[in-house]
Amino acid sequence: MAKVLFLAHRVPFPPNKGDKIRAFHILEHLAQRHEIWLGAGADDPADLEHLQPAKARFRDAYFAQLGPVRRSANMAVSLVTGAPLSVGRFRHPGLADWIRRVLENERPDAIYVYSSALAQYVTGRTGAKLIVDFVDADAEKWRAYAQTAGAPAKWIYAAEFRRLVRFDAGVLAAAVAGILVSETERQILGRLLPDGASKLHVVPNGVDTEYFKPSGAASDGRTIVMCGTMDYRPNVEGAIWFAREVLPKVRQDVPEAEFVIVGAKPSPQVLALGELPGVEVTGAVPDVRPYLERAEVVVAPLHIARGIQNKVLEGMAMGRPTVATPQALDGIAATPGRDVLVGDGVENFAKVVADTLRGRTPPDIGERGRRYVVETHKWTEQLRALDDIIEGSGHSRSG
Repeated sequence: MAKVLFLAHRVPFPPNKGDKIRAFHILEHLAQRHEIWLGAGADDPADLEHLQPAKARFRDAYFAQLGPVRRSANMAVSLVTGAPLSVGRFRHPGLADWIRRVLENERPDAIYVYSSALAQYVTGRTGAKLIVDFVDADAEKWRAYAQTAGAPAKWIYAAEFRRLVRFDAGVLAAAVAGILVSETERQILGRLLPDGASKLHVVPNGVDTEYFKPSGAASDGRTIVMCGTMDYRPNVEGAIWFAREVLPKVRQDVPEAEFVIVGAKPSPQVLALGELPGVEVTGAVPDVRPYLERAEVVVAPLHIARGIQNKVLEGMAMGRPTVATPQALDGIAATPGRDVLVGDGVENFAKVVADTLRGRTPPDIGERGRRYVVETHKWTEQLRALDDIIEGSGHSRSG
């Protein structure tokens, strides 16, 4: 049993969105084997409700309040100093002090950093084994944004890309291992950081297949569901694209088709979609499973997608036919047409969705999709590679 300082950019409770889900399952896996000190950023006041239970569960915990005023001030400082904005926004003096005390008093054997932004607190300050879960090659996202944005956003995104590459290079140099969610992300980060490419490993996302499983309830035959946090730019753009461009073509074939957008923090652009014929925007829901069960089709219409998309795996785990863009299937080796359906472009995506609603796709695709997830994406199987890295062998299943 080792002493592990676990740092996460967001409180991993409750595990109800992509980054929290991965952090939660990794934290639980490590807590079964090691002593844990948990430090995390809290950008939602509701996150603080989980602090006392975390203190009781682990050796200690500290959640740093990162409200909008502090985040804005932090990013203003980053603009002046040249630090990446996406790193500066997680700066907090209370968290820095707590981490310093843990390092000095407890002398952890390993530090697991979930999201490289939190590495700003520990690089160069300790002899403990540093493991950084980059999750995905986040810098590449900013480069993609820069390619499609107009000025001045284009210049800001391009600068963020360059700054984040420099920052991540320093982080990886200080770490014994860097972890990515898919082989594609490992290769991208390896190209950006060639000096540290040999340290990069792959630990894919999983699904709680006992939580996400069919109950036997029938779908309603007309509903199309998309899940996700709806202030995240790729989700926002995907929802808008599907509602405004794809859905009208689907409804030409299936007039009764309805598109339900399920997820917290819908942006004004997403809320406006609720005024369109056949579109419903739910906002936050206590449980996405009833919506997935109601769905005849689950869609992931993303055009910028980093890492493995939990929304795809969860739809498949619920036994529902799932239609995704090629970008949303990165890291998911399901067989198109057998386990999952792929739509590329407005016309093709609309046809695949309409065909599914009309029963013109393989009738067992939902069943096969669930079988694929159960066989290949259980968390218990995916996280075994972590044990080798923590224990020092550094071997991963790929990469």
